[in-house]
Amino acid sequence: MNGISIIICTYNGKQKLEETLLAILKLKATFLWELLVVDNASTDGTAAFTSSLLSDSTIDFRILHEAEPGLIKARLCGLRASKYDVLLYCDDDNTLDINYMQIGYDLMKMNPIIGALGGCGTPVFEDKKPDWFDTYGHSFAVGPQAINDGPMPEYPAELYGAGAFFRKAVLLQFLDKGFKSGLPGRTGNNLVSGEDVEWCYLIQLAGYQIWYDHRLIFTHTMPKGRMNWEYYLRLKQGIASGTGQLLPYSCLFINKNMNDLHYLAHWFKRTAFSFILYLKNKVRIILGKKIVMDEDKLGAIILKAKMKSYFVNAIPAYHHFRKLKSII
Repeated sequence: MNGISIIICTYNGKQKLEETLLAILKLKATFLWELLVVDNASTDGTAAFTSSLLSDSTIDFRILHEAEPGLIKARLCGLRASKYDVLLYCDDDNTLDINYMQIGYDLMKMNPIIGALGGCGTPVFEDKKPDWFDTYGHSFAVGPQAINDGPMPEYPAELYGAGAFFRKAVLLQFLDKGFKSGLPGRTGNNLVSGEDVEWCYLIQLAGYQIWYDHRLIFTHTMPKGRMNWEYYLRLKQGIASGTGQLLPYSCLFINKNMNDLHYLAHWFKRTAFSFILYLKNKVRIILGKKIVMDEDKLGAIILKAKMKSYFVNAIPAYHHFRKLKSII
């Protein structure tokens, strides 16, 4: 294992990057590493600001430009340009603990079975913490991702992308065979997500494990504009909207040699079950309550987004299933 490439993907991140970059300059490391800042079609002078801030430092850094908007595009840009074996994705509003990179490097070097490794994000609020955050905040990429350190017990397991390490060679074995994400990824106000989960699924299909370690601590800024229930509903809708595109992975975890007929049977079962759940929830709300609570709205939005995702993405997901079968 020859080192770590830290990758920060940012769109108009000039106002929030300084703290993130200064924390990276303080990181401890006994190995080679680099910093790649991917400017994803920014219009606020992000690249010039970053270059100015880092110009007097001694670290190995590069600023990359990805003209096509979208987080997944920026992440792939950084991956392709990286020169080390392990990738560490740091959001432009994260600050990594001083020992973060060293702990991750040591764990992945001592345990070659690790394909991806995640840490624990601590929220830092620009304004008052919402009353609902402690219950629902995990969707903002904060909080513990497992009870114990080591391999995550769920199968398939998944991590949030903020502060996550990935073994590059595992991802490249799919990308070099023509793999393309089945998800559109986040762009602008579009919150459809799941590419973090998709990468974790690929890694496990390749025979590697997903690990968590509580010592990997970072802060994650919670902007005032996102700390409201309306934004959270949109966020959950976006997450649930990726369900249909991830169905091929669920099927291949059951049987890597699953044939088309069995896949279609699984799609029909999932779609029908999702539709029934949505209708039952709708009827329960209509008949059971005069006042619709926030939790009712949340449940209805998630169920509707999942149901719609199975229907709308049926054909693309089927083609993705066939492509995955040919490369795993």
